[in-house]
Amino acid sequence: MKKWNSIVACAVGSALIFSMPAFAYVGASNTRNINAPIHIHAANQDWVTHVLPTGRIVSPVGLVNGAPNFVTAVVPLGDRIAAIANGASRAQTITLYDQQTLHRVTEIAAYKKNAKKAAPMPTDVTDLHGEALGHQSFFQGMAVGPDHVLYAAGGDSSDVAAFTLQMGKPTLLRRYHLAWQSFPKDQYPYAYQGHHIGKPRLFYPDAIAVGPRNRHLYVTGLLSNSLARINIQTGHTRYRDVGPYPFAVTLADEGKKLVVSLWGGNAVAVVDPATMRVLGTVRVGPPTGPHHTAAGVHPTALAAVPHSPDVFVALANIDRVAEIDSADLRVKGFINDSPYPDAPPGSYPDDLTITDGKLFVANAGNNDVAIYNDQTGKGLGLIPTGWYPTAITHAHHALYIAAAKGLGSGPNVEHQWVGNMMDGLVQKVNLRDMAFHLPAWTQESLDHDGFTPAQRAARHAEDVKTTAFLRKHIHYVVFILRENKTFDEDFGDDQAAGAWADPHLDLYGPKELPNLYHLVRHNTLFVNFMADGEVTAQGHQWTTAASDSDFVQRTWPEYYSGRGLVANPGWTQSLIPGGATGTGGVPQGVDNPYAIYENLSALGQWSNPWISYPARLFLFNDLLSHRVSFEDFGEFVSRSQAGNISKAMDQHLATGFPGWDRMILDTYREKMAVNWLKAHPGAKFPHFVYIWLPDDHTAGRKSCYYTPDYYVANNDYATAKFIHYLSTTPEWKHMVVFLTEDDAQSGADHINAHRTFALAMGPWVKKGYLETNLYSQVNILKTTEATFGLPPMSQWDQNASVLSGIWTKHPDYAQTTVLPMQVPVTFNAGTCNHYTLLRREAGATGHYLIANEMAWYKRHQTKNGAGLPAPGKVDSYTPTTLLKVPGPEQMKQEWIASKGGKSYAQVMAYLKTYSAQKGAPVKAYQAGEKE
Repeated sequence: MKKWNSIVACAVGSALIFSMPAFAYVGASNTRNINAPIHIHAANQDWVTHVLPTGRIVSPVGLVNGAPNFVTAVVPLGDRIAAIANGASRAQTITLYDQQTLHRVTEIAAYKKNAKKAAPMPTDVTDLHGEALGHQSFFQGMAVGPDHVLYAAGGDSSDVAAFTLQMGKPTLLRRYHLAWQSFPKDQYPYAYQGHHIGKPRLFYPDAIAVGPRNRHLYVTGLLSNSLARINIQTGHTRYRDVGPYPFAVTLADEGKKLVVSLWGGNAVAVVDPATMRVLGTVRVGPPTGPHHTAAGVHPTALAAVPHSPDVFVALANIDRVAEIDSADLRVKGFINDSPYPDAPPGSYPDDLTITDGKLFVANAGNNDVAIYNDQTGKGLGLIPTGWYPTAITHAHHALYIAAAKGLGSGPNVEHQWVGNMMDGLVQKVNLRDMAFHLPAWTQESLDHDGFTPAQRAARHAEDVKTTAFLRKHIHYVVFILRENKTFDEDFGDDQAAGAWADPHLDLYGPKELPNLYHLVRHNTLFVNFMADGEVTAQGHQWTTAASDSDFVQRTWPEYYSGRGLVANPGWTQSLIPGGATGTGGVPQGVDNPYAIYENLSALGQWSNPWISYPARLFLFNDLLSHRVSFEDFGEFVSRSQAGNISKAMDQHLATGFPGWDRMILDTYREKMAVNWLKAHPGAKFPHFVYIWLPDDHTAGRKSCYYTPDYYVANNDYATAKFIHYLSTTPEWKHMVVFLTEDDAQSGADHINAHRTFALAMGPWVKKGYLETNLYSQVNILKTTEATFGLPPMSQWDQNASVLSGIWTKHPDYAQTTVLPMQVPVTFNAGTCNHYTLLRREAGATGHYLIANEMAWYKRHQTKNGAGLPAPGKVDSYTPTTLLKVPGPEQMKQEWIASKGGKSYAQVMAYLKTYSAQKGAPVKAYQAGEKE
């Protein structure tokens, strides 16, 4: 089978503007939403053309209509198209569209608890005549039987829901319950990865196939490593272990085979549908096992070749599509789904469909559909889509494509952002017209991603100049990561920022952030700087890998909306109940006292993050392999499948550095980091330092915790002290320090809800300079790579620009200043139990309530109450609970705690007026929401 080497040989065009003119991101094109079908043509193309945080452009073609956030599957249903949406919201939905017109026809809403009447979504139909279900969830998959019964995978509700249309209205026929199945202890992920304390374990239905003669349903169980066969008439169910994280299932070889993709197994399983016997597995990636350290290839979507035993398998993490023979149990070949020769990963093939002798591949990373000859694998062209296309199907000479994030973020009318605030998009492309349009569409797709040879050459030429400067003057890079703030939240009152700042939205100012305001006057402030992800789960991968994996993208909405899955973007945490002295794990807030666990066996049952890793792992891996010295204070790193960190990597980790513990303050974290650096002077001083200072996240109004104002002030002071120490070292003469946030989900912003801020500091950085070009977190990584000669990790950092325009030829080696805190130590009001008081006392002096500090614990236990009981859920603050407090709720709690209820009412009134003037909802400017 031929690889698609390139379709860009003759592509030309101007360089993609990753660094854009002032206010380029604030165009009116980002204020619209699609609430009715739109036929896209030359006259209205600009209306659906949007700039993404990375500077890439989306501009879908054909016929489009809006959809709920994060659509994950589309299927034909008679003369309808069904789209299932799986966003982080109160309800998941199945929306039915008219195949011909894409008008919305009806909708099914599933609620975790009791069914509710959902607020109507702006739509082209006055009444969708929908169905609302209580105690129901939807996950990723759907299937349709020959009798036009629609089946939906239930995920957290561990069932399959069957629907029929009666008089155009969906009606629930029945629910098929599925039971959790144990799997071998030596099979990845080695332990159940769902929430189960006080809850039943879940099968977690993911994908569905309807068997021959409409007798059985075949359903994958994500948390059971199993395939279920359900008798449609009787409900009788058989189960079979098939391997790690089964994703999709399809019939092949005229119905004689079932093929199951194994998301966590680098393989597909082939099963006899009659006997449920596993006939064998076909490897589509390297063999895996406990000691395997490379990232997985992520076999996901499947497309069976009609009248053949062959099946195409999307390898979402490595930009390949494998073709396997389900009869001979072998790989026949691979299609290279990269957009240009030797491209690093980033296309992220997320779904497949076959029709008219062509294989269509939905590339979530590149916002397009790639087309291949299904016999030769030759690349034929590209179709532009919305942001992050996750699903594709065909019917009646048309393609139907779903983009999970629609037209992106910004002040779009009714656009959902962060979690559930970006509307999705359903797109119809007429196959009969495709040949005529395909050359132009292909060119447009490449140009919008910045992938044409001319664009890449222009960026490279510019980067060469800046890189030469960096190699000469910058030998040390420090990356400081903080938590969740928008630009306006911290700099809304900064008059020097001019129109880039809105004082009405300023939550923290010079009183809480005296050092931050001082630093920006003497360094470079990026005022048009975007977070690449929406939430923490993504943010910590974007800031360390220049990407987030398909696994993280598809699963974080589940755990952010409390739907059964354990949070798993890269951290490792205990999953068993813990005692008051720190044994075990949840529900205490000390289940992860250290950012990086050294002894996983002490956790008992733990979350296994290997499946979440992007293909080329993290910046730390590149630093290690290229022998660039570094020290990591607080960020996760890659592990083997069994959860072990290599000895070589371990040498660069501050394993005693505090992790997510709200009672440990950043001033203690700063002290630990400075003491370590003082102990490693001269040649021992690392060339790259990464430090996580998370206290500006705050704990909201949580009783007995520090107030938001104090957390922010402490974080500001700790940051300044750390930078000051760096400025006293000999290495300062050749150092740059970058400071930014992991995401922008806790406040309001008048330009874009993805906008946060970044600072560049050091002798070779311009002083008092406002950088207005559009940049994102990926540009910091690209600049770090250029400094040390590291290769790109993804298509995003390869095609991002090295930061330029911020450097000076006249260095200022002066030490930085530390201004004192202006906020006294204060605590939130409320009743404090003994355990919380003990934690607070321990944290104030850098202690943890864990087994190796029993002496400290016993000395202080009597003081705060002997016979201390185990904490309840009120203390359940773990690395992945407080981090997931909804953005609007974070904003509300912090604003009321900092400025009072009256001020909060005033800012919300202002937002209402401002959004009305801009023709957008309040949520377009407010923090992201996890409902």
